[in-house]
Amino acid sequence: MLRLAGACLLIAGSAGFGWCVWRDMVRRAGQLKLLERAFIMLESEVGYSRSSLPDGLLRVGGRMGGTFGECLHDIAAQVRAESGITLKEAWNGRMPDYLKKTCLSEREKALVMAFPEYTGFVDGRMQLTALEQFAGEMGQAEEAARQVAANGKKAVLSISTAVGLLAAILLF
Repeated sequence: MLRLAGACLLIAGSAGFGWCVWRDMVRRAGQLKLLERAFIMLESEVGYSRSSLPDGLLRVGGRMGGTFGECLHDIAAQVRAESGITLKEAWNGRMPDYLKKTCLSEREKALVMAFPEYTGFVDGRMQLTALEQFAGEMGQAEEAARQVAANGKKAVLSISTAVGLLAAILLF
């Protein structure tokens, strides 16, 4: 009886581990969607409101809320408050702290960290085009993550449960 309970707990634990892995896949896609939405909003602020990047980041950060919104707000406030600090310096100083708390892959984190490279154009149309391109890249990353989560659900849950069953058989 005790062995049966142990085997059931082993299988349930393995299935739970698989569910946690799949949940992180879904969370990653959601975080990428949030980033994409923020950069589309920033593009709108710069394109239609004709606001500067720090002002746009301040407004978008206020609308986004949460830790990402606070991060954008802090970056914008630092650029506006301290003379001589660039967006790239403020971004590189604050954004890594936020990215440590996410489920993003290293490639996706590098993409987010590369955002300041898409800024700094004097021509408003060029700046808008660069922001549009960056938002598109974030959209592609989100779509890929969503596909991985959708395709991986059955595989991850099945394999983790099968591994738990195999371990239970081998141990008992």
